[in-house]
Amino acid sequence: MLDKYDRDINYLRVSITERCNLRCTYCRPKEGISLKGHDDILRYEDILRIVSQAVKMGMIKIRLTGGEPLVRRGFVEFAKDLKKIRGLQDISLTTNGILLDQYAEDIFKAGITRINISLDSLDKDKYFQITRGGNLDDVFRGIAAAEKAGFSPIKINTVVMTGFNDDEVLDFAQLAMKKPFQIRFIELMPISQVNADQPEDFLPTNQLFAKISKHLQLEPLP
Repeated sequence: MLDKYDRDINYLRVSITERCNLRCTYCRPKEGISLKGHDDILRYEDILRIVSQAVKMGMIKIRLTGGEPLVRRGFVEFAKDLKKIRGLQDISLTTNGILLDQYAEDIFKAGITRINISLDSLDKDKYFQITRGGNLDDVFRGIAAAEKAGFSPIKINTVVMTGFNDDEVLDFAQLAMKKPFQIRFIELMPISQVNADQPEDFLPTNQLFAKISKHLQLEPLP
């Protein structure tokens, strides 16, 4: 499929749930959100039909997002059904990692080929603060389970925010040197006025590189 700029589009993102087991400050208001009823969201059968049609139009890769995809009941069987779609070559998942300790092996066997884990701090207190109650140890156990299951490389998405976790940029970079992880520093995406107590702002790319290059040598990819 080509867009109006003649770029080949072969990648589809599908949000399968708005539910999440965390309430990150930059994503959700403190009081939570009004969730849709079961009858108001796409059934797995509907998603499978949509993906099947998308594959016929040239899509070969799909990324499953949310919310947190792993909180939706029946996810493993859904992943198995996705894998059966002829022509679909790659199924990836974006997750916060909290439930990976429970599901990593099953989703790998079901056909999920790649995972991205959202992780904004390596400090337990900061992680608890930004997720409003999340346990960093759960994520570390999930990452270990994903490695054991066979996921490689594991990508980690980190939103860098000035005055909150920008002092951890080097720690994340060094983590990628020690483990077979790919760290992806991403921009803070403003979502209306989600919360008055969210961290200040995202860190511009040039400042991000400057912080890392003081301690590590950076080389552009070819």
